[in-house]
Amino acid sequence: MAKRDSVVRNAVAALRQLIDDDYAVGDRLPNEKRLAEILDVSRGSVREALGALEAEGFVTRNWGVGTFVSAPRPSTSLSMSAIASYRDRVHAVGRTVVLREAGYTLVPAPVEIAAVLGVEPDADVWRVYRLFAVDGTPSAQMVEHIPTTIHDVAIDPAPMTTVDSGLFDMLNGHIDDVVSHTTTDIEAFRVSEPEAAALDVEPGTPVLRTEQVTTDVQGGVLAYGVTLQRTDVLRMRITR
Repeated sequence: MAKRDSVVRNAVAALRQLIDDDYAVGDRLPNEKRLAEILDVSRGSVREALGALEAEGFVTRNWGVGTFVSAPRPSTSLSMSAIASYRDRVHAVGRTVVLREAGYTLVPAPVEIAAVLGVEPDADVWRVYRLFAVDGTPSAQMVEHIPTTIHDVAIDPAPMTTVDSGLFDMLNGHIDDVVSHTTTDIEAFRVSEPEAAALDVEPGTPVLRTEQVTTDVQGGVLAYGVTLQRTDVLRMRITR
């Protein structure tokens, strides 16, 4: 699954670059078969990549007519640093959030995570662990893996071990406005030990599991994270 996601992300980045280099607003793109040949990927990967770019407003797809380059939406220039963090979302509903535990260490990248981050298997990456509590009750466990170097800048994740700085703050603090996109997959998940103990719930309790990939404007992966969140403490609402 991680390998498939990496192929699609690479196809998205390649399509963006192709459009920037060779096409103007209103131009019609080649069909999926031709794009697959140009990018040397499958038609399925091209179809998913075009769907992602359509969701971003980068292209417009008219079935039976073709795919056209769109004028940029005003929202495409929004910095992710302006989006509310977990801390700010909790504060916004009048509750108090603290970091109960936080730390970071260098670890060899597991094969699947290495594929997502675009590093060699077993290459050193930062593993950042955070356990949040809301009004004194454990609410969310976050584990993020981050390359040690991004755009030739050495990454120090230390700011993430305070409640006042999150992933986006830390990354944009190293490289101005480097964070461009995030992709989040959400599913129900039954926790086992030791996650159950950290969240102070019984093993097998259902929680919300989110898997997030953070990228720059070229589609380069900046971080991969997994969050386990108790919905009995704080609910998540997504408005589109």
